[in-house]
Amino acid sequence: MSIRVRRPATERLDLSDGDHLLVKTDLTAGEYRELMRAASRPLSVTATATGASIPTMELDPIAAGLATVLAYLLDWSFQDADGRKILIADQPPEVIKAALAHIDSDAYMEVQKAIQEHQTRRAAVIAEEKKTRTTAPISVRTLVSAG
Repeated sequence: MSIRVRRPATERLDLSDGDHLLVKTDLTAGEYRELMRAASRPLSVTATATGASIPTMELDPIAAGLATVLAYLLDWSFQDADGRKILIADQPPEVIKAALAHIDSDAYMEVQKAIQEHQTRRAAVIAEEKKTRTTAPISVRTLVSAG
């Protein structure tokens, strides 16, 4: 049997000017579902010419970027204008979202890009792990018919 749960782990992502981020290495299924929920526009239902209803969901590119950052970001080295660390570790999402809203746009884009690149690297690692799994197939028992 395979292990379907990863140990919580973190990675440090280095940024420009000596700054860094501390991010989750991987998301849990629940964290991923929340990311998808936060990244999408409300579900809409469209009627077709035949009267059928087709539900559609769209990703909001602005919300998707922020949702990805919020899902992965645990801490950072950023400081405010007075040189004090901007505290986000162990804070609720609203506090982290407010801190992200107050940094300059170039810094935000660097954070978002670093996290998206981290997400892409992790997806490649996980895909490679799937290719190299060496688990043997499990035989399935069949019932012997009573004759």
